[in-house]
Amino acid sequence: MLLRALGALCLVSSAAAFNVAAGIHTVGAARTVAPAMGMFDFLAFGKAGAKHILVSDRGYATKIMNEINAGKISFEEAAKVHSTCPSAAKGGDLGTFGPGQMVPAFNDYCFDPETPLNDLGIVKTGFGAHIIKLTKKP
Repeated sequence: MLLRALGALCLVSSAAAFNVAAGIHTVGAARTVAPAMGMFDFLAFGKAGAKHILVSDRGYATKIMNEINAGKISFEEAAKVHSTCPSAAKGGDLGTFGPGQMVPAFNDYCFDPETPLNDLGIVKTGFGAHIIKLTKKP
């Protein structure tokens, strides 16, 4: 099965974009669902995984994070209720991503070896304040 997956990857040209987290690959403007995504699990090596809640400012993010830490609401429910990111529908789940795929402050938080797995942190970017839960370390 691994050889078949590698063969499929060789068919994707250098002009093609491959997005494992979204489960699609694109060539030009065409979008197709990648076959049997389980075959591509090995591509997640060296990638981080995270969930996040995007809100307007750090104060609002701190209030939500305190409610999650106090057990008043789950992270996933808070994402669905408060996040302005489209990932809110998936409980804030961003899947896995490689170094440099996210904006610098978000990337630095997720790829910092000192960032604890499953703890919550707040990072400010040009998009707003993110409550980040690192779900997979590279």
